[in-house]
Amino acid sequence: MTRKQPAILINSDGGIIIDSTVIIDGHEDLVPRIVTHIHSDHTRRLRTSIQKSSLLIGTPLTLEWLKVLGFKIPDSKIVPLNYDQSIELGELKISLREANHIPGTAQVVVETTDQRIVYTSDFKKPGERTPILSADTLVIDAVYGDPTFQRSFDDYIDEVLTDLIRELLAKGPVYVYGYYGKVQEVMDILRRNGLDAPFVLSHKQYVLAKVAERFGMNFGDYLHANSREAEDVMRDGWYVYFTHLTASRRAPNGLGNHVLLSGWEFSRPFKRLGGRRWLVAFSDHADFMGLVKYVEEAKPKQVIVNVRRSTAGEKFGGYVAKKLGVKVKLLP
Repeated sequence: MTRKQPAILINSDGGIIIDSTVIIDGHEDLVPRIVTHIHSDHTRRLRTSIQKSSLLIGTPLTLEWLKVLGFKIPDSKIVPLNYDQSIELGELKISLREANHIPGTAQVVVETTDQRIVYTSDFKKPGERTPILSADTLVIDAVYGDPTFQRSFDDYIDEVLTDLIRELLAKGPVYVYGYYGKVQEVMDILRRNGLDAPFVLSHKQYVLAKVAERFGMNFGDYLHANSREAEDVMRDGWYVYFTHLTASRRAPNGLGNHVLLSGWEFSRPFKRLGGRRWLVAFSDHADFMGLVKYVEEAKPKQVIVNVRRSTAGEKFGGYVAKKLGVKVKLLP
């Protein structure tokens, strides 16, 4: 007998509930929770989940990073899953697959005997760095869901960022501001592109980097901002300092150049904000055409657009329905 398709709901957190058996990136009392990555819009009510959920599932790096960010998770509730590993919850088989967003990010695959549901989580570079997964039902966050949100320079933004920082270093220190996880990704990119200046990190970014190295990332030499070695390096004036994006509001005046990392720029790879402040259009999300590419190649029978985590989700859903001929549902 064919099993009916699992019920899929999205709650006010943006959490995806599947068959009342598991919730992804949201909270429901007593329901096991999957955390796809550490960004705040995907960890809403996580402290409540730690208290009231039976299990917390994520990649090993994500679960360790959550501890660095102050989430005290009992070992008895932690279920680390490497990419391509699976776990069974009730009648559902659940596995995590790689997503190119920040380190540790996972797509989620939920399978029954005859249905395959895929939640993409956040991703970029589909088909190149993020595997495109076939699905009967595809749940997607259309972060850049408006058709005008297109970046023609995404394929070479890594090189643009490296070249800009290298050029600015010739004039003094460079301060880079980004979200947790994005900073570690950029550190890795700069090293792979041959930048050898010392890295200095604020406390939490430093601890996150140390954890990431245990899971195979390599950042070369880097120093804690409060260490004596960092003080010596900073006196020399040739270094890259990494900290959280919110620290850009209190950036030191007259000291070096300051680079803010943001995806909300579509007309050019970088721009000068005034004085010694720059914005680089470095995004960890696919632009509009990247979202469309994922849907087109995944060939789902149905697309659910997670409106809570989408910009112009209605426009994106309308485009997919009209241009790709796929049934679309907007939730919640």
